[in-house]
Amino acid sequence: MSDEAEAPHLETLDFDSGLAGATGQTLTATGETFEPGLLNDLMARRAEPEDDRIPLVSTAPQEPGEVVPGAHDDYFVPVASLPARSKRSRTPAVFLEADDQGRWSLLVWIDLVRPDTAPAEARPIPLSDLTAVLTTTDEQSTVTFTSVTDLPTPGPGVVRRLALAAEVDAAVTADTLQNDTNAAIVVSGMLSYRVWENGIVSGEILAELSPEDEAAMEVSASSMLLGAGGGGMAAYLPTSDKPNRPIYYHWNFKSGAGADQGLDPDNVWVDSPAGLWQTSPLPNQYFVLPSEYRLAFDVERGTPAMSVLLVRPDAAAGPDQAWKVRVRFKMVPWLDPQSMEHLREVIAEEEGIAYPQLVLGGYASATFDESSWLQDLGGKTLGTEAGNTAIDARGFELVQDCSMEYYTLLARLLAPASGTATGVEGRVVLMLRRSPDDDTAKVQRDVPVKIRLDRPDDGFLTTEQITAPFPDAATWPAGWTPPFYAKVHSPSTVRADVSGVVAALLVNDPLTGVPVDRARVAAAPAAFSLGGPDAAPVQPPVEAPPPAPAGAPAFQPPPNPPVGKGEVLLRLTQAEAEPVDPRLVSSVALDYTGVTVKIDPAVMLERVHELGMSTGLMSRVSVSSYQLKHPESLPPELADVFGIDVEIRRGSAQPVTVSLTRDAPEATSDIPFGFSDLVADLHPDQPKFEYRRRNLATKGTGSFSSWESVVGRNLLVTPVT
Repeated sequence: MSDEAEAPHLETLDFDSGLAGATGQTLTATGETFEPGLLNDLMARRAEPEDDRIPLVSTAPQEPGEVVPGAHDDYFVPVASLPARSKRSRTPAVFLEADDQGRWSLLVWIDLVRPDTAPAEARPIPLSDLTAVLTTTDEQSTVTFTSVTDLPTPGPGVVRRLALAAEVDAAVTADTLQNDTNAAIVVSGMLSYRVWENGIVSGEILAELSPEDEAAMEVSASSMLLGAGGGGMAAYLPTSDKPNRPIYYHWNFKSGAGADQGLDPDNVWVDSPAGLWQTSPLPNQYFVLPSEYRLAFDVERGTPAMSVLLVRPDAAAGPDQAWKVRVRFKMVPWLDPQSMEHLREVIAEEEGIAYPQLVLGGYASATFDESSWLQDLGGKTLGTEAGNTAIDARGFELVQDCSMEYYTLLARLLAPASGTATGVEGRVVLMLRRSPDDDTAKVQRDVPVKIRLDRPDDGFLTTEQITAPFPDAATWPAGWTPPFYAKVHSPSTVRADVSGVVAALLVNDPLTGVPVDRARVAAAPAAFSLGGPDAAPVQPPVEAPPPAPAGAPAFQPPPNPPVGKGEVLLRLTQAEAEPVDPRLVSSVALDYTGVTVKIDPAVMLERVHELGMSTGLMSRVSVSSYQLKHPESLPPELADVFGIDVEIRRGSAQPVTVSLTRDAPEATSDIPFGFSDLVADLHPDQPKFEYRRRNLATKGTGSFSSWESVVGRNLLVTPVT
């Protein structure tokens, strides 16, 4: 037991300040079924010029954005531009990121767009052999992009979206982008076309031209710089221009600079019908607010994250000083999965992205506002003077020194003798910027804090992707795609009921990891229960075969993979009218709704008390037997009894055995005096405990009697009759 009186009573957890807080969601990699090159191959095949797509034009194009008449339609040369990261964002799609091995890469998205002068029916001239270079004043800082691949286009005005990547020296590249006014990204490509040599193609000539004649014409190819005006795209991105700051967010953090230097102060909170959100400095990531704060769940202890410690009275304060109880609550944010899914859909629509990642963050300040009951009933939060304490909104520990009377009331609120536990409520006050103007008053948002032993945070459920090989794609029936599988288990023995699953399959850009497509899925089973490690495994129903065309052999879906005891297998089947190719799926996003943790508050509180450090108080109980001391008083049927075993226990602790004999008919036993005794208003000089006894006789050892309850320090026992 610690007698420390100066321990801080409101602590924040240590978080990596370069990362965002709780997401509430599980992302799992799809393993062997993911074919990382397939997405690039598909996009490349779409972009690759084919003979029957090479246009017949009246004259060779000369510059980006030019529109030239063709035999069948007008054609245009796409113009390369540097897009923003999303519809609302003003941050260029430039990313300076590091991988797990500490290698830094410069990643850039480039859009090849339709010129404003192109008619609606005009088509792009095919491009191939695309290359890209970051040109700089100092040639040693020049970066040649070693990877130029295609991504899905974000909208009808974009012909192609390119992903450029190159490994770089982050310090040099960050300095170049911020300080070199001549820095530019130059993209070039090879245009493919056929020129009708007799001038402008007229309808009469076109009618006389057979497809064979057109295909026999020589294909021309010319290289062209695709930036506006035939140049490059400016890549001078100084941090004095606020939207550029998120580009350097990770570099600032990793290099030891303040991570806040990578924040764009013009990014403010957006109030949508589904809730508040804000763009974060990381690609595809958006800040949201928690739905509420709950007690964390301590998996190792198997209890909500509450602990107690008895603090000895200060002897210098006088003999009338009472014991104090130091109680600690570990609070974490909880994000309601259904609300977050609705908000995610709103952001995806607003930003024109596939699947935004939602994280807690973006607030200007966060404080815990103590409820009035804390001060009125004898509780004290050290370090708190005005009733508010600055916290880390991603998680904090609330630690209070309580009088015994106050803690008794607190215990009754957490675990009443009858009725439903009401728990204790408070609030976290978050201050949010709703305007880029620093002088504008911030908006206050209150988030409820709910301290209940029967409703802890439910994020302790773990999910693991199961890699089940797909059948040969040539055998897939029309409209059927292979399902994905995940297994869910609880590392705790506490039972949890799940009423729903929110899941999506994600197609991610291999370079940035940003989702470029998503597919909704249906989970089976949709609801399930998780018990202890020995619970029987839960499997979804066997997948029914899809309808087979007349005369065609029936297709048998693959069987469910096995799972072990205490695990639930989820089968995830696409629910889209046009499913994505499952081989493109690189991760699965999962969350669980309506999770109910089956906890008895009284049992949990008793467990917390048992796990608490010892009070240091002991009660010495004297155990004696008059009959063993005076064996002549034993009745004839007990004449051979020479001793009595007495077991003494308190609560669910292991019993202590005291053995009495005719030679030693008296003994003492020290039993600990714990928190539950103090809360029950018991005293060490009058302990409450249970005991049972059995006879020791020459003809054998007898059975134990039933447990009996007693209060006091003197226990007089008699042989079992």
